[in-house]
Amino acid sequence: MLEYFYKEKRTLVDFRRGPLGQHFDDFAAHLKAKRYSLRSAVGVLGKCCQFNAFLIERRISSVAQLSDDLVNSFLEAYHAQSRATGSKYSPKADARLSIQHLLNYLIEAKVFTPPKPKPVIRPYTWLLDPYLRYLRSELDLAERTITYRHRQLALFLGALGQRAARKRLKKLKAESVASFVKEYFRDSTACPNSLSTVLRQLFHYCAARGYTQTDFSGLIPRIRLYRHASLPKGMEDAALEKMLKAIPQDTPIGARDYSIIIVMMAYGIRGVSAATLLLEDIDWHHSRIHIRAQKGGKEVVVPLLDSVGEALIGYLRHRPAGTPFREVFLSARAPFRPLDCNAISRVVQKRLKRAGVKLPGSGARTLRHSWAIRALAHNSAIKSIADVLGHRYIDTTFIYAKANLNSLREVAMPWPGTK
Repeated sequence: MLEYFYKEKRTLVDFRRGPLGQHFDDFAAHLKAKRYSLRSAVGVLGKCCQFNAFLIERRISSVAQLSDDLVNSFLEAYHAQSRATGSKYSPKADARLSIQHLLNYLIEAKVFTPPKPKPVIRPYTWLLDPYLRYLRSELDLAERTITYRHRQLALFLGALGQRAARKRLKKLKAESVASFVKEYFRDSTACPNSLSTVLRQLFHYCAARGYTQTDFSGLIPRIRLYRHASLPKGMEDAALEKMLKAIPQDTPIGARDYSIIIVMMAYGIRGVSAATLLLEDIDWHHSRIHIRAQKGGKEVVVPLLDSVGEALIGYLRHRPAGTPFREVFLSARAPFRPLDCNAISRVVQKRLKRAGVKLPGSGARTLRHSWAIRALAHNSAIKSIADVLGHRYIDTTFIYAKANLNSLREVAMPWPGTK
C-alpha cells in the first residue's frame, strides 16, 4: 500500500527497514481507509519514517521497545530547532501528532501494548483523586465540568505545595489560608466567580471529612453578581448577513460551517445542542427538527425552515460517508470525528473574523442572544421564546427583555425637569 503514496524505490526501501518497517504498508492502508488526503497521509508517513530511522540509530529492534521517552528523545533530536511558521503551527507538535497516529494504529492492530504510565504522586494526590470520584459518583457532575474542576484544583493545590499534604493540611490555620487565598485570587487568571465556587466546595468537602481543623469555605470571597445586571450581546442583522455571504458553500468546510451557523441563527440553540444534533433528529418527512435538552432545560421540536433544510442538504452532500458517528457535524478532515461545543464556537468565531465582524466575546452564544433579541423585536411572546430556547424557567428568558431597546423606549418615563 505504500506504493499508493510513494513511487521512488529508495523511499520504499527506507520505509520497509527497521522495527516499524513491516507495519508501514498496513498503516498506509489504514490512512487511506480513513480517507486521509494524499497530502496529509504523506505528511504523517514521512514523519513516522523519520522516527523509524531514529529508532534504527538507537538500535531499537522491536516495536515492544517503544516508549514515551523514545518519542520525546526523537522530537528533541529532530525538531528541537524547528521554528513555527505561523502563530498556530508547530513542527514539533505536528511530528508528535503524526507519531501518535502511528502508535494508536499499532495499539488498535494489537501489535503494540503501551507500558502503563507510572502514576505521578503529588502532595495533593491523596485529596484530589477521591474528591474527583466524589464529584462523579455522588454529585453526578458532567465529565466536562469535572475536567474543568480538575484543572482548577490542580493549579490551586499545586500552588499550595507541601501544605496540601495530609498532615500539613490538617494543621493549617485560618489566617494562613486566608492570606494564601487572597494572594492566589490576585494572581490567578481564572474566572473569579467560578474559582470561588470550586474552592468553597472543596474546603467544605475537606471539613466534612475531617481533613481540616475547621471549614475554611467561609474564607473564600464571594463574588457578588446582580441578576440581569448586564445586557446580552447580540449582532445586527447586517453583520449576520455579511458573515453568511463570506462563507463559500461549495467546499466541504464552507458548507459545514454555513449550515452550523444557519441552524444556530434560525433557532437560537446553544453550541452544545448543535454538537449533539443527530442525523435522526432531522425529521425530513414531517419537516421538523428535534433539539435535545441541555443544562437542565427542555427538549424542543421546531419546524424545519426552508433555509435550514437547504443548508443541511448542501452540507450532507459533502459529509464524510461510512463513518460510525450519528452526529450531523463532523470534522472536515480525517480522522473524522464529531465536533464538540468548543469546536462549534470556534467555527463561529473564525467566520466572524474572516468576514471582518468585530464583537467582544463573539461565539456561539452571540448567535443565541441575537436570535432572542430579534424574536422580541418582532413581538414574539416571552413564553414562546423561552420554549424555543429550551429554558425550564421563564425567569431565565427575561434577561433578553432588557435588550429590546425599542420596547424600553416606549415605557421610559420623562426625565424630571424636562418638557
